[in-house]
Amino acid sequence: MDDRPAPGARSATGTLARPASPGRPIPPAITGWIRVGTLDAELAALALVLVEHGLPLVVAAPGAATANGWAGAGVRDALGQALLTCSPPPRPAIRAQAPVTVDAASLEEVLVRIPTLSLEAADEAGARVAIVLVLEADLEADAWRIGAAHLLRPPLRDGHGHLQRQGPAVLATWDGQAGTYQHFAWGVMPELALLAQVRAGDLEAEIAQCVDLLAGLVAHEIDDPGAIRLAIEAARTDPAAGQRH
Repeated sequence: MDDRPAPGARSATGTLARPASPGRPIPPAITGWIRVGTLDAELAALALVLVEHGLPLVVAAPGAATANGWAGAGVRDALGQALLTCSPPPRPAIRAQAPVTVDAASLEEVLVRIPTLSLEAADEAGARVAIVLVLEADLEADAWRIGAAHLLRPPLRDGHGHLQRQGPAVLATWDGQAGTYQHFAWGVMPELALLAQVRAGDLEAEIAQCVDLLAGLVAHEIDDPGAIRLAIEAARTDPAAGQRH
């Protein structure tokens, strides 16, 4: 799969909330980022679940850009930290304690600034596997958006034993004209499930459960990272718990 949106790809239901008022503090939890429209519940759930399953996280934004009174450097650090602090401990525990953040405005710039993520650096161990969120300043709305979310995929071996490098896959993009996110993770769900070491159907169900849970937490203005993490953990053991938020 390449980085071009698939024809007829599904989009999120509804539009995102209005951006926060200028001067408002940067949100400490993922629910706050959903509320101000930096991402939607579906993309947030995907990222949280994949982080929980141990996939490395890279958050990029142009450091000199500003929107809603927030500089790119602070936004990328805060969003990455929010995703980690709101996610339950990784399964397996192979994740670093902090997300990788980089001053970049596109995936291409990320790969230039972090050479170990490039195709040329890929090896059979899959060291380049990562979820990459690229933030952009929406100047018209004076808001930060995740312009695109990507999956850096590990190389594969063909039937002859030759190493075949795979290009990145798009997981989601922001559609400014429609005011919604377009989601494409369904196209690589089997690959994501393999990386997460679960069945594809189970991973889809886990993400869907997290979407519903986050929507409820946003509606009830639950913005404490610890409370969000506990709610996600509770929903894992008691699915009805997520429906009560």
